[in-house]
Amino acid sequence: CWICSRFRTKRGLQVTQSRVSWLAVFLSFLFAVILELMVLPDVLLFLRPEWMVLTLVYWLLRHPEKIGIMTGVIIGLIMDVMSGSYLGIHTLSLSLVCYLVLTMYRRFKMFPILQQSFVIFFIVGIQLMIVYTMRTVLGGTDSGLSYLWVALTSALFWPIILIFIDRLAFALR
Repeated sequence: CWICSRFRTKRGLQVTQSRVSWLAVFLSFLFAVILELMVLPDVLLFLRPEWMVLTLVYWLLRHPEKIGIMTGVIIGLIMDVMSGSYLGIHTLSLSLVCYLVLTMYRRFKMFPILQQSFVIFFIVGIQLMIVYTMRTVLGGTDSGLSYLWVALTSALFWPIILIFIDRLAFALR
C-alpha cells in the first residue's frame, strides 16, 4: 500500500524514506566542477572555496543512506584529474571527509548554521591538510598554513551552498 511504501520500520521506529533527485545531485556536482575550474587571479586563489567538498558534504548530510564513501572516492578521482595532481591524494582526503561526516551527520544536522560553518571549517581544513601534506611529501613546495584561508572561505560559503542546493533539490523533486 502507499502508506507502507512511505514508511518503513527499523527496530520499531518509523522512518520516513527520503527520495533522492539524482538530477539535482548531478547538476549540483556539475556546477561545483564549473566553479572549481573557474580561472581566478593569483591574488584571489587562496580565497576560492572547496566547492566540490562542500557539495559532497551537503549530499552526505542530506542522503547518507545513498551518498557514501564510494561517492567520495569517485569525486576524489575527479578532483585529482581536474587538478593534475597525483592520483589518490584527493581520493584519500575525501574518503576521510566522508567517514567523518557520516559518523556525525545526525548531530551535525541539529547544529545551528553558525556552528555548522564552524564544523565545516575543520572538515575542509582536515581535507586540505591531507592534500597539502601529501603534495609536500611527494615533492611539492610547502605552502605553509595558507590553506586555512580556503577552509575559512569554505565555511563562509556553507550557508549559501545550503540554500542553493536545497532550492535546486526542491525544484527538481
